[in-house]
Amino acid sequence: MEPARHDSLGKERFSVQLTLKEKRHEVADVHSFLFEPPEPLTWQAGQFMRYELPHENEDEKGIERWFTIASPPYEGLAQITTRITNSSFKRALAGMSPGDRITADPPEGDFIWEDTDDRIVFVAAGIGITPYHSILKQRMHDGDSMKATLIYGNRTKEIVFKEELDRWVVEHPELTVFYKIGVMLNPENLSEIVPDLPKCLLYLSGPEKMVEDLGEQLSKAGMPKKRIKQDFFPGYDEKNY
Repeated sequence: MEPARHDSLGKERFSVQLTLKEKRHEVADVHSFLFEPPEPLTWQAGQFMRYELPHENEDEKGIERWFTIASPPYEGLAQITTRITNSSFKRALAGMSPGDRITADPPEGDFIWEDTDDRIVFVAAGIGITPYHSILKQRMHDGDSMKATLIYGNRTKEIVFKEELDRWVVEHPELTVFYKIGVMLNPENLSEIVPDLPKCLLYLSGPEKMVEDLGEQLSKAGMPKKRIKQDFFPGYDEKNY
């Protein structure tokens, strides 16, 4: 671990140097980067980390970004899966080679599996699939229940992790997956798939505005806010999610 640093509020934090072990192309402009910690890293599936990557010609967002850990904890590698856009950070990330290092803060976040008797519904918009990939893969490894409904909205048929998801559905019939291609997710098309939606525990993950808008629409349609968990991905919108 590196020495303690302090954030803008003066809160002490510790960081760690992660080493890039593997780069992998997923689909279209989506790539995965697998980082190895110098010692075992502990996190809960669905959490995220803050990263720093100094680079030249940085844009207005600077050298830091936040990414969900797309890999399950049992694998031991912290995986970033993201669309490579014109972001200076993402261009620098794409330019890394195995052996290069990136700085990360400890994992955090509460977008994790919640044990409940209610039906669990995961809603993903585009790259918002990453926390569910981590959660489901970890549960499968641990032999835990996979009883959940995943509704995955994507702009195109080039769907991240589709091959794995399709295989998991066959191996675990209690998991159901629905793909919605080229349409915006809304309370109506979600309710067509899950008619008793207001009685479910609903997870929403995707571009920040889309998640906020959909959460508000669902609340107005009668979904209790306490039954909605949200995970926001800044930098994406309806044109690039």
